[in-house]
Amino acid sequence: MSNKLKYVMGLFFEKRESTKPFILIRYLMIIAMGLILILCIINDFNFIKNIYLLLGIGSIIDGFERFLKKENKRQMLLNFGIAFMWFIVFLI
Repeated sequence: MSNKLKYVMGLFFEKRESTKPFILIRYLMIIAMGLILILCIINDFNFIKNIYLLLGIGSIIDGFERFLKKENKRQMLLNFGIAFMWFIVFLI
């Protein structure tokens, strides 16, 4: 791979280590989102707002994990900001 492609891939796909409880929570939320999406397809997308709620909770969990690991404060605040935007979309 060229250096430019590696740079662009690094912008979108970050490599970070996560602890097992957070990985388990993330997988459970992905499974719940998949099940909700199946329900949305069956019931004419009546439950789509619940996916936005789970996306907001997932962003809060990412921010909380960064806070516990004492990682970059800017990334932590970015996760909380994205969570806030998901909650606004959920409420609309």
